[in-house]
Amino acid sequence: MRVGIFTEFPSPTVQSGPAIHTRFLAEQLEKRGHTVVMLGPDTGANVPINGRDSVLFYGLPFMTHPNVRISLPGPYRNLMERPPVDVLHGQTNTAQLAYAGYAHEMWGIPVINTHTVHLPTHSHFLLSDRLYANDTVRKWWKQRADATEHVFARMYNRADGLVVQSRHFVDYWRERGVTIPIEVVGRPIDPATFSKPATRDPFPANFAAGKRLLVVCRHDREKRLEHLIDLFASQIAPLDPEVTLTLVGDGHDHANLYGRARESGYFDRIHFPGEVRHDELVDWYGHADLFLYTSLSETFGNVINEALWCGVPVVALDDEMGVAHQVQPGRNGFLVEPGRLDTDVTFARRVQQLLGDPELRGRFALNAARLSRESSHPTSVVRRFESIYEEAKRHAAEHVPRPLAQRSRIRQLANLARTAGQWGIMNGAALAMGAMVSLGAGSRSSAVQHDEAVARYLDQPLPTATPELRPVPATVGLYGSEPSRSAGEAPIL
Repeated sequence: MRVGIFTEFPSPTVQSGPAIHTRFLAEQLEKRGHTVVMLGPDTGANVPINGRDSVLFYGLPFMTHPNVRISLPGPYRNLMERPPVDVLHGQTNTAQLAYAGYAHEMWGIPVINTHTVHLPTHSHFLLSDRLYANDTVRKWWKQRADATEHVFARMYNRADGLVVQSRHFVDYWRERGVTIPIEVVGRPIDPATFSKPATRDPFPANFAAGKRLLVVCRHDREKRLEHLIDLFASQIAPLDPEVTLTLVGDGHDHANLYGRARESGYFDRIHFPGEVRHDELVDWYGHADLFLYTSLSETFGNVINEALWCGVPVVALDDEMGVAHQVQPGRNGFLVEPGRLDTDVTFARRVQQLLGDPELRGRFALNAARLSRESSHPTSVVRRFESIYEEAKRHAAEHVPRPLAQRSRIRQLANLARTAGQWGIMNGAALAMGAMVSLGAGSRSSAVQHDEAVARYLDQPLPTATPELRPVPATVGLYGSEPSRSAGEAPIL
């Protein structure tokens, strides 16, 4: 089968959870004998597509990150010629999605789309720091994101099926008007990376085994890491003189977090190792005792999947989305209801319960690894997709018995005009917002923030047990911030 994967990330230079998952899915499909064709924005002659066939559209750089391109309709030939695929799998959450519906109606190509981004909890990244601090603006912006979800629901309905990565999104999209079949399929784990035994212990030597709390993610607003640091300082650290917190990653909010930790009174027990290579994370998971997560914006949550696969129990907030889909309370971790007066106290109690009971923590660890392998092994995930592709073929044959390609040229051009207009206007607006951010109305890069934070504390002595800080220069990107790295390096986000 020739599978066309429709994505914003056809090249290997962009690193994010969806981008890594998309490329891993392509590799696994090829291992099972399928041919993969990448469709997406042209990333430039200097950025390879790993030798795969491709259909590329106009791509303009998102101003705050040169490696991220936003697609626009064109060239005309690529819009009017049938792509060389048997099925299209959309891994995109921009208006580029409109092309999949167009291909479905124009040529009767079976189309499956995967929901990858929850806009109401991600859209605020396009706001400047000043605008984000304004409650009225933030609420208005969220309302616009909610309205856009209904637009995406209509685009999804121009296909044969929708894949969501959490059972919680089935009702979510039904409520927004999706009528086509919906399937729940999580993201696969790469066993070659995460089934390896942990080797070196990367934690500071004074961080006691059995007391190590870990979080791995981008250092951006949506992850709510300031809240985690405050929770650690107010509810967890005072009750146990040995417990420590390590925050692996970098991003726009890195220096704000550094400052928050520096002022917490427990900076000697908070470690910022910076960004690490994707294939080095197994050492962090392997030598950690608990994985903590306070994000409420995950459509899936790669890092939760990785931690559980490596046998690390999770204590997290119940997001009723991707995290809650993976954490089974009382089996591989605990979920804590957010937004209550006792949320932080309850969260801390669950952490203390597992740290204080090695036997219970051991049972949770075994369950975590077993359950993750049942749901996230790449073979089982790809088989699910193969089955979904076959169902999409049957659905397309039933609902598109006579494609537009067999009808008048006027109807074809009218459909193309509608698709190109929606695609161009929505993605053009996204590009304009990116330009506004880059011209100074938006967030400062983590590199700038870090320099400011360090300068602020230069005249203050560091605690004697302060773990070494290794800040990584970064630039603001479409999905937050990413440090400079070679194309072969892949952080997890």
